Amino acid sequence: MLTSAVPAPLRAPDPLSFVTVPVPAPAPPAWCLPDLRVWWAPRGGGEIACLGLAAEVSARGADRLAELRRRAAELFARVIVHDAPDAPPFSPRLLGGFAFAPGAADAPPWRELGDAWFALPRAYYRREGERAWLTVVAAGSRGAALDQASRAAERLVRTAPRAAPGAPPPVTAVHQQDRASWRAGVEEIRRAIAAGACEKIVHARRAELELAAPPDPVALLGRLDARHPDCFRFAVRAGGAMFVGASPERLVSVRGDVVETEAMAGSMGGGGGAARALLDSRKDRGEQAVVARAIARALAPLATSLELAPVPEVRELRHVVHLCTPVRARLERPRHLLELAAALHPTPAVGGEPGERAVEWIARHERAPRGWYAGAVGWFDAAGDGELAVAIRSGLVAGSRAWLWAGAGIVAESDPDAEYAETGLKQRALLDVLGAPPDGEAAG
Repeated sequence: MLTSAVPAPLRAPDPLSFVTVPVPAPAPPAWCLPDLRVWWAPRGGGEIACLGLAAEVSARGADRLAELRRRAAELFARVIVHDAPDAPPFSPRLLGGFAFAPGAADAPPWRELGDAWFALPRAYYRREGERAWLTVVAAGSRGAALDQASRAAERLVRTAPRAAPGAPPPVTAVHQQDRASWRAGVEEIRRAIAAGACEKIVHARRAELELAAPPDPVALLGRLDARHPDCFRFAVRAGGAMFVGASPERLVSVRGDVVETEAMAGSMGGGGGAARALLDSRKDRGEQAVVARAIARALAPLATSLELAPVPEVRELRHVVHLCTPVRARLERPRHLLELAAALHPTPAVGGEPGERAVEWIARHERAPRGWYAGAVGWFDAAGDGELAVAIRSGLVAGSRAWLWAGAGIVAESDPDAEYAETGLKQRALLDVLGAPPDGEAAG
């Protein structure tokens, strides 16, 4: 196990030395490595993995993101970074995420993950193409840490499995929400919209899969990586559970005073003519405009400039196409990633509009708690720079069971059957990875 190749757990008062060394070629993908706690592969390329756990920060309740910032600052204050001339710049960072809403992860199967959690690993593994680096988090002198890192890097290449994405264990049952209760939920939302309570509410449904055996994590993440290179791929392991996903949507990225996000909403099955049909759809254009307005409204008080295109672009994915408007802002001063996340999350793309009323409706009416589905996963560093993806196209795997979620934005013009079909297309991102049959619609 990699446990023997990275430093032992750190004592609380120790300062933390960060030492980076190259990993000898050939570098394995991050999802091949044992002792993986968090895996993050942004859609722009490259990947990073948390190996082991040196420290963690967690928080609960309405102020969870502010509390995470405070606890993370205390942890980063212990960091001593040693330069690595033969490696690209790398700032110590925490990787993890948070649930859709406070309390959404209190019930099974989510309890292992909690409200909000980020990890400081005992080693970071970074990969760009065929080059890779290992950054060890260790107590003690630079020399001792460098020696430890060099030995660990050599062991990684010798011990990491080289498993290719193989066939998953058979799916023995797929239990979906029945269409009648889904239609009833959509109609209830439409009545709330007609009464003026909301403009939009995102309705989610869950699929529960029974597998013949627990899936191999290496093969599972390998298939996820291979099938969805145009998405943010991620995994968070806690206890016996692993939250995985391939999200097309960035919540927010921050670099100094520059913020990037996107308004993604409006969906349609892919295929010939889908992009044009989506751009011509009044219902989908209206739904996407709601998201764009809400994001602009949240960022405007914090920004000196705000750029968003007047017409959305079409984002084409493996199973579905979306309308998307990239948004870029320059802040009046640098702000922490989690401060921006608190201002933006949940956007109307995953919650609704107005946000607070929509989240209240979701908490009262949805049949199963969302947990981290439609929350966020990503990273941030000591300066507050970082990136978060919206945790959609996601699910939780524990033992020989898996739970997948998919949502649809319900507006006044929504058709229940069309929205049910849309959520089915979105579920395919993980149903295929898990080896579910093409229909995947067995009701339970």
